[in-house]
Amino acid sequence: MPSELSSPRARQLLRVVLGTPDVPDRDLLTRFVASRDEDAFAEIVRRHGPMVLAVCRRVTGRPHDAEDAFQATFLVLARRAGQLT
Repeated sequence: MPSELSSPRARQLLRVVLGTPDVPDRDLLTRFVASRDEDAFAEIVRRHGPMVLAVCRRVTGRPHDAEDAFQATFLVLARRAGQLT
């Protein structure tokens, strides 16, 4: 990737322009497993993160614990993604 596109802001702009709304979650997960595609995983977090965080907040009742549980959820997903595809 050229240096102009290596900054987070440039990658975010590229995602907005190219978009991924029609890409199923399964395909994003497959891309992540196959090539450790960070953008694919980031899209999964973008799509499902708000719901996961809301559940974590309701279950834990404590903001810091909810954030830890949120991070743990996606860490486990990243580590075990190959078992889901």
